[in-house]
Amino acid sequence: MLRIRLSRTGKKKQASYRVVVADIEAKRDGRVVERLGYYNPLTEPIEYRIQEDRALYWLSVGAQPTDAVRRLLEAQGTMGRLQRLRGGENLDSLVAEYLGVPLQTAVIEEEVDEVVIDEMSAAVATSGMAEEE
Repeated sequence: MLRIRLSRTGKKKQASYRVVVADIEAKRDGRVVERLGYYNPLTEPIEYRIQEDRALYWLSVGAQPTDAVRRLLEAQGTMGRLQRLRGGENLDSLVAEYLGVPLQTAVIEEEVDEVVIDEMSAAVATSGMAEEE
């Protein structure tokens, strides 16, 4: 089972974190599947950034966020968009909404590969079928 969680970085008493996808049995700072972003609680205001498209992908294929990451994702609006993605909305429109640009002119910082979109659509369809059973 995969978990979206925080991995500690930084010096002693100056912690900052990476938001990562890791196996549930991996050590806190151990092997990760993918890095999704960062979180720095020491700045004022608190600074964090999580890649919306990749977070939606991992959540749609069953990765479970920890409580701390869930709060960050809710503050970012990702959890609401996940429900809309499961309801059938297009991933491109959801990511464009997050970026704050119209869909026609959306320029995603890290290009979303068509294969990822296909995988995500298949995963959402599969999870929708599993929930119905």
